[in-house]
Amino acid sequence: MTTPSDSPKNPTRWWYWWPFLLGPVTIAVCYLSFPEDYTREAFKRRLETLALVLASSAFVLGLVRLAWQRLEFHLLLALVAGAVLLREIHWDWTTKFVYIAVVVLAAWGLAWRKRIDRFLDPNPSVRCWLFATAFTYVLSQAIARRAFRGILPEEELYYGDIEEIMENLAHAMLIITILVGSWKSYRSS
Repeated sequence: MTTPSDSPKNPTRWWYWWPFLLGPVTIAVCYLSFPEDYTREAFKRRLETLALVLASSAFVLGLVRLAWQRLEFHLLLALVAGAVLLREIHWDWTTKFVYIAVVVLAAWGLAWRKRIDRFLDPNPSVRCWLFATAFTYVLSQAIARRAFRGILPEEELYYGDIEEIMENLAHAMLIITILVGSWKSYRSS
């Protein structure tokens, strides 16, 4: 029976990194497409509902992928999706919890890097999606903290909805990260 480590490391091609463009392009599209009579946070309620659906879907798909392959990488993604879902539920303790959870999971991922690379090495596009998803989450939080104040025009008007749109984009990218790559089962017989 083959294991992920039996597969050779495939090279990461430069064009695999295109998902990094999704966040900046989305911000540009938002700025260009919001109507002139736009009111602040006009879409927030709908975007937060969509975020719950996407985060829930990511969590369920993460659990399905983990059950199918039982690899450390998919366990890590399922736990990240669970932390994101708790953050979207907006309980009092979940906001601080998610930051702690992300740091703990990142440290765990680094400690298990060789085991996680057994899946990522033969699936280089997954590594690109993983890093692009993390970048998009960081970008959404930078927008939420108004890091682009004074840089983007009329940032004070648009930042609320753009942050929610970026967060939803990151949730959708997490779903893609969970789904891409080989689905070959590595369960022992």
